[in-house]
Order: sequence, then structure tokens, then C-alpha cells
Amino acid sequence: MKFKSLLFISVIIAITCFTILAGCTEPPGPTTAPTPGPTPAPTPNPVTNTVLFSDDLSQWRSGWESEYDGSSGKVFYSGNSLHIRDNDPPDGSLYHRLSKNFNNFILEVDTKMVAGTIDNWQGVTVRDKDEDNYYDFSISADGYYGIQKFENSRLTQLSGPTSSSYIKTGIGATNRLHCEVDGNTLSFSVNGHHLITVTDSTFKEGGVTLSVNSCPSNSYTEVAYTNLVITTI
Repeated sequence: MKFKSLLFISVIIAITCFTILAGCTEPPGPTTAPTPGPTPAPTPNPVTNTVLFSDDLSQWRSGWESEYDGSSGKVFYSGNSLHIRDNDPPDGSLYHRLSKNFNNFILEVDTKMVAGTIDNWQGVTVRDKDEDNYYDFSISADGYYGIQKFENSRLTQLSGPTSSSYIKTGIGATNRLHCEVDGNTLSFSVNGHHLITVTDSTFKEGGVTLSVNSCPSNSYTEVAYTNLVITTI
């Protein structure tokens, strides 16, 4: 009886061990490969325009004409800005010229109406050959804008005058002018808003001037300029 019991027990133990060992050696199931995530798109490099010229206009620097004080008005630096005061009469704009030539470029500058009549023009001339040949981008302190061409002193109105609610008006108003000159295309924006694009092929390159014009007779207007930047297109 004792032997029979031991043999029975031995068989039970052997079966149990076989079962355990069989479970330990069971081949693993198939492994699921991880699903690859989407490949992130490369971050594009930001397009930056090359600065051709910049001046905060806080003080006189070489390259500009000298300050001026005469019967037609005054050009001077004050309060970290360039002031141009135009008296009328005489007729015509008072300007401040930069002695550098450019062809295709973007120009930005801030203008601030300081004093005098708001019936005025304040802006920039580009591809300036001389006093009689240039393109003019201007706004007025009463809310108008225009692009003009002067060729041999003859005026051609390429756009405007047109009113725009994007132009800040009145004494103390500051406006950011944005002028693009690219081949035959002339584009004008103010305070981040596009105003007009025109085409003309008369002038290919030239200088840059800042100009102010008081329109009514026996009046004056004074405008301050700051933060001039000229970059590539």
C-alpha cells in the first residue's frame, strides 16, 4: 500500500511538473509592430528682407542734407525725430534728401502731425532723380492719400487723392507708411492696410526724400519723421 501510494503520488507530481514545464515553454503569440506616427513637417525658415538702410531719425547723420531754416520753412532735429515745417507761400514741398540711390525696395517710416494745418501732404519721394523727376507717396492729416509722378516738373496723378479710414487724422496722429517699389509696380500701405497699387515705368532708380507740403495759402504745417527702414523686396 505504501508503494502504491508513493507511485500514485509520483505520477501526480510528474504530470503536474510536465504541465508547468509545458506552460513555461509555450511559444509566445505574434508581436504587433508599433504603428509609426506621422513625420513632422519641417519648419520653414522665415523669409527675412535684407536691410539696405535704416535711421531712427533721432539726430542728424551723414548721408542726409544739412538742417535748414529759411523763408520756405525749416528742417531740424528735435525730440528724437526729424521735423519738417513747410510754409506756404512759397508754393511747393519742403523736403529732406538722403544721398543714396535705390531701385527695388520696401520703405517704411513713421510720420506724426505736430502743428499747423491738417490740409497738407506728408510722405516720401522715391526713385528721385532731382527736384523735377520722382515718384511721390503721400498722405494728408485730414485722411487722404495719393501716388504722384513728377516728370520734368509735370504732375501726373497715378492715384487719388482718395480718402481712407485707415489714416489717422488730426494733430498728434502718427501713421506708419509702407511703400513698395518693384520694377514697374508701386504699392502703398498705411498702418498695415493696403491702399493702392499702380504701375509706371518712367523711373528705374534714384534717391529718397522726406517731404511736407502745406496746402492753404498763408499757412504752415509741421510733421515729425521717425524710424525709417529700407529693405529688399
